[in-house]
Amino acid sequence: MSRAVSRLLFALLFTAACAAPAPAQREGNPFPLRRTITGQVRFAQGGAPAENIIVRLERLSGGYVGEERTDRLGKFRFTGLVAEQYVVSVRMPGYREVRRQVQLETNPSDYLQLQLAPEKADGAAPAPDARGRTRDANVPAEAYDELEKGRAALLNGKKVDEALPHLEKAVSIYPRFFEAQLLLGTVYMDAGRWEQSAAALGRAREINPKSAAALFALGEVYRRQKKYEEAERVLNEGLAVDEKSAAGHYTLGRVYWDRGDYLKAGPRVGRALQLKPDFAEAHLLAGNILLRARQGENALTEFQEYLRLAPEGEFAAQARQMVEKIKKALSEKNK
Repeated sequence: MSRAVSRLLFALLFTAACAAPAPAQREGNPFPLRRTITGQVRFAQGGAPAENIIVRLERLSGGYVGEERTDRLGKFRFTGLVAEQYVVSVRMPGYREVRRQVQLETNPSDYLQLQLAPEKADGAAPAPDARGRTRDANVPAEAYDELEKGRAALLNGKKVDEALPHLEKAVSIYPRFFEAQLLLGTVYMDAGRWEQSAAALGRAREINPKSAAALFALGEVYRRQKKYEEAERVLNEGLAVDEKSAAGHYTLGRVYWDRGDYLKAGPRVGRALQLKPDFAEAHLLAGNILLRARQGENALTEFQEYLRLAPEGEFAAQARQMVEKIKKALSEKNK
């Protein structure tokens, strides 16, 4: 993490007239060593990877930390953890709950292999599909088929116009189909259809009020619509569910920046970069915030980091222009 990023968590809480930070903030690294839990979930029968399964993380002493969904290989990852004891758990209809205790007080990381065994003694359990996922029995098979067709269109060249009719049909068949509503909302977002995106994501939120993904996506839509109060509210709801989301903190920082409140934007962007140091867009926003706070040298560092991470990024040309302007201004100042 760059020097500017660590300062970002503190510097923008003060105006230029305020006193310098206390020595304890300036000396050494203000952040403790962050730790990681990774692992994989498989079905005990056959050993197929369990894709799209929620893995929950809690502190052993009590308190929700966050949750992750497994990828197509059944893998999950929790990062940015502090040195304490945790409990990792997986719950799934038809299978026994799996709980594992993880001790990170002395180890910087741990890797878990979790197996889902049938709940019934005869071994009967909901059968996973070809990709290792267990379907919700309430969702009609036809709705699942439409969801998969929509996903396939997106994976095959991100064909939004081809995907939308399938996703719309999936939710018309079964309106409480959470996965389809969430994906439909994000596809509408990609197409710039903000009202329809907000409606679909709102339905996803109603179905699963604790889905951080739905809350963060809805917050971004509200931001694009300049509904800043609504965006702030749902993003804070999402961060209450998943405080470790770099995207959640970044989006809330964008809301504050768009609203002109860079004193609130700075700590949010700093937190996003603490959780995800290679977050290119967050470095770009950090540069803008630091420039607004008259910290030219630190802003320069952040713009250069954005260009290192995204040399062909959407705002690369503007970032290069800003780098040259700051260098010129600093050179003239030092003459």
